[in-house]
Amino acid sequence: MGARASAPIVDIDDVTTLDALPSATTAAGDAYDFSSTSQRVTLIVNVASLCGLTSSNYADLVALQDAFGDDLLIHAHPCNQFLFQEPFGTKTVCGNARRRGFRGVMFDKCRVNGAGVSHVFRFLKREAGVKRIPWNFGKFLVDKNGKVRSFHPPHTRPKALADEIRALVDE
Repeated sequence: MGARASAPIVDIDDVTTLDALPSATTAAGDAYDFSSTSQRVTLIVNVASLCGLTSSNYADLVALQDAFGDDLLIHAHPCNQFLFQEPFGTKTVCGNARRRGFRGVMFDKCRVNGAGVSHVFRFLKREAGVKRIPWNFGKFLVDKNGKVRSFHPPHTRPKALADEIRALVDE
Protein backbone atom coordinates (compact mmCIF):
# COMPACT_ATOMS: atom_id res chain seq x y z
CA MET A 1 0.00 0.00 0.00
CA GLY A 2 1.20 3.48 -0.84
CA ALA A 3 1.53 6.33 1.61
CA ARG A 4 -1.61 8.35 2.24
CA ALA A 5 -1.57 11.87 0.92
CA SER A 6 -1.95 14.35 3.72
CA ALA A 7 -3.67 17.70 3.54
CA PRO A 8 -1.27 20.54 2.84
CA ILE A 9 -0.26 22.61 5.84
CA VAL A 10 -1.80 26.06 5.65
CA ASP A 11 0.10 29.11 6.88
CA ILE A 12 -2.56 31.28 8.53
CA ASP A 13 -0.59 34.38 7.54
CA ASP A 14 -1.23 33.49 3.89
CA VAL A 15 -5.00 33.05 4.31
CA THR A 16 -7.05 36.02 3.10
CA THR A 17 -10.60 34.64 3.21
CA LEU A 18 -12.60 32.86 5.90
CA ASP A 19 -13.50 29.95 3.63
CA ALA A 20 -9.78 29.13 3.19
CA LEU A 21 -9.10 28.68 6.93
CA PRO A 22 -8.15 25.25 8.23
CA SER A 23 -10.90 23.54 10.20
CA ALA A 24 -11.68 24.34 13.84
CA THR A 25 -13.31 22.10 16.41
CA THR A 26 -16.99 22.58 17.16
CA ALA A 27 -18.46 22.10 20.61
CA ALA A 28 -19.68 18.69 19.41
CA GLY A 29 -16.07 17.70 18.72
CA ASP A 30 -16.42 17.78 14.94
CA ALA A 31 -14.02 19.48 12.53
CA TYR A 32 -15.80 22.50 11.04
CA ASP A 33 -14.95 23.05 7.38
CA PHE A 34 -14.84 26.81 6.78
CA SER A 35 -15.42 26.28 3.07
CA SER A 36 -19.09 25.99 4.11
CA THR A 37 -19.04 29.76 4.72
CA SER A 38 -18.48 30.42 1.01
CA GLN A 39 -21.29 32.56 -0.42
CA ARG A 40 -22.73 33.13 3.07
CA VAL A 41 -22.57 36.21 5.26
CA THR A 42 -21.03 35.13 8.57
CA LEU A 43 -21.11 36.80 11.99
CA ILE A 44 -18.43 35.52 14.38
CA VAL A 45 -18.69 36.32 18.09
CA ASN A 46 -16.59 35.45 21.14
CA VAL A 47 -19.13 34.53 23.82
CA ALA A 48 -19.28 33.89 27.58
CA SER A 49 -22.06 32.56 29.79
CA LEU A 50 -21.50 34.79 32.82
CA CYS A 51 -20.89 38.19 31.20
CA GLY A 52 -23.24 41.11 31.82
CA LEU A 53 -23.67 41.31 28.02
CA THR A 54 -24.75 37.67 27.64
CA SER A 55 -28.55 37.97 27.78
CA SER A 56 -28.88 40.95 25.44
CA ASN A 57 -26.36 39.61 22.93
CA TYR A 58 -27.89 36.14 22.72
CA ALA A 59 -31.38 37.67 22.38
CA ASP A 60 -30.13 39.79 19.50
CA LEU A 61 -28.30 36.88 17.87
CA VAL A 62 -31.52 34.85 17.94
CA ALA A 63 -33.42 37.80 16.44
CA LEU A 64 -30.84 38.05 13.64
CA GLN A 65 -31.14 34.31 13.00
CA ASP A 66 -34.90 34.70 12.76
CA ALA A 67 -34.67 37.75 10.48
CA PHE A 68 -32.05 36.42 8.06
CA GLY A 69 -32.53 32.65 8.20
CA ASP A 70 -30.13 30.77 5.94
CA ASP A 71 -28.66 34.02 4.58
CA LEU A 72 -26.65 34.47 7.79
CA LEU A 73 -24.32 32.05 9.55
CA ILE A 74 -23.56 32.82 13.20
CA HIS A 75 -20.49 31.32 14.84
CA ALA A 76 -20.10 31.46 18.62
CA HIS A 77 -16.65 30.91 20.12
CA PRO A 78 -16.70 30.56 23.91
CA CYS A 79 -13.78 32.26 25.62
CA ASN A 80 -12.72 32.33 29.27
CA GLN A 81 -10.09 35.09 28.96
CA PHE A 82 -12.13 37.94 30.42
CA LEU A 83 -12.59 37.63 34.19
CA PHE A 84 -13.17 33.88 33.77
CA GLN A 85 -16.73 34.49 32.56
CA GLU A 86 -16.88 31.20 30.64
CA PRO A 87 -15.69 28.70 33.25
CA PHE A 88 -17.96 25.87 32.16
CA GLY A 89 -17.31 22.77 30.10
CA THR A 90 -18.60 22.36 26.58
CA LYS A 91 -21.84 20.61 27.52
CA THR A 92 -22.85 23.39 29.93
CA VAL A 93 -21.80 26.15 27.51
CA CYS A 94 -23.95 24.61 24.76
CA GLY A 95 -26.88 24.10 27.12
CA ASN A 96 -26.73 27.73 28.23
CA ALA A 97 -26.70 28.94 24.63
CA ARG A 98 -29.50 26.62 23.49
CA ARG A 99 -31.71 27.66 26.44
CA ARG A 100 -31.34 31.20 25.14
CA GLY A 101 -32.51 30.02 21.70
CA PHE A 102 -29.14 30.11 19.93
CA ARG A 103 -29.11 27.92 16.80
CA GLY A 104 -25.81 28.89 15.22
CA VAL A 105 -22.55 26.95 15.22
CA MET A 106 -20.99 26.65 18.67
CA PHE A 107 -17.25 26.05 18.71
CA ASP A 108 -14.95 24.62 21.33
CA LYS A 109 -13.62 27.08 23.90
CA CYS A 110 -10.70 29.12 22.57
CA ARG A 111 -8.36 32.00 23.25
CA VAL A 112 -8.95 35.24 21.33
CA ASN A 113 -5.85 37.18 22.49
CA GLY A 114 -2.26 36.49 23.45
CA ALA A 115 -0.31 33.26 23.48
CA GLY A 116 -2.23 30.34 22.08
CA VAL A 117 -4.77 32.51 20.24
CA SER A 118 -7.12 30.51 18.03
CA HIS A 119 -6.14 30.56 14.35
CA VAL A 120 -9.66 31.80 13.61
CA PHE A 121 -9.22 34.90 15.77
CA ARG A 122 -5.66 35.44 14.62
CA PHE A 123 -7.02 35.62 11.08
CA LEU A 124 -10.05 37.78 11.98
CA LYS A 125 -8.06 40.32 13.97
CA ARG A 126 -5.38 40.63 11.29
CA GLU A 127 -7.90 41.12 8.51
CA ALA A 128 -9.95 43.67 10.53
CA GLY A 129 -6.89 45.55 11.78
CA VAL A 130 -7.80 44.76 15.40
CA LYS A 131 -4.85 44.38 17.78
CA ARG A 132 -6.79 43.07 20.78
CA ILE A 133 -10.35 41.98 21.41
CA PRO A 134 -11.34 44.06 24.43
CA TRP A 135 -13.97 41.84 26.06
CA ASN A 136 -16.60 39.15 25.53
CA PHE A 137 -18.97 39.60 22.59
CA GLY A 138 -16.62 41.18 20.09
CA LYS A 139 -18.21 40.71 16.66
CA PHE A 140 -16.66 40.20 13.22
CA LEU A 141 -18.80 40.46 10.11
CA VAL A 142 -17.59 38.54 7.04
CA ASP A 143 -19.04 38.94 3.55
CA LYS A 144 -20.05 36.22 1.09
CA ASN A 145 -16.57 36.26 -0.45
CA GLY A 146 -14.96 35.46 2.91
CA LYS A 147 -13.55 38.96 3.44
CA VAL A 148 -13.71 40.42 6.93
CA ARG A 149 -15.73 43.60 6.50
CA SER A 150 -15.96 44.95 10.04
CA PHE A 151 -15.29 44.50 13.73
CA HIS A 152 -17.81 45.67 16.30
CA PRO A 153 -16.81 46.03 19.95
CA PRO A 154 -18.63 44.23 22.77
CA HIS A 155 -21.03 47.03 23.66
CA THR A 156 -22.37 47.20 20.10
CA ARG A 157 -25.57 45.18 20.17
CA PRO A 158 -25.87 42.56 17.42
CA LYS A 159 -29.24 44.01 16.37
CA ALA A 160 -27.40 47.22 15.45
CA LEU A 161 -25.70 45.23 12.67
CA ALA A 162 -28.95 44.36 10.87
CA ASP A 163 -28.61 47.03 8.15
CA GLU A 164 -24.99 46.13 7.49
CA ILE A 165 -25.90 42.43 7.33
CA ARG A 166 -28.78 43.19 4.93
CA ALA A 167 -26.44 45.14 2.65
CA LEU A 168 -23.95 42.24 2.59
CA VAL A 169 -26.70 39.70 1.94
CA ASP A 170 -27.98 41.85 -0.95
CA GLU A 171 -24.54 42.25 -2.58
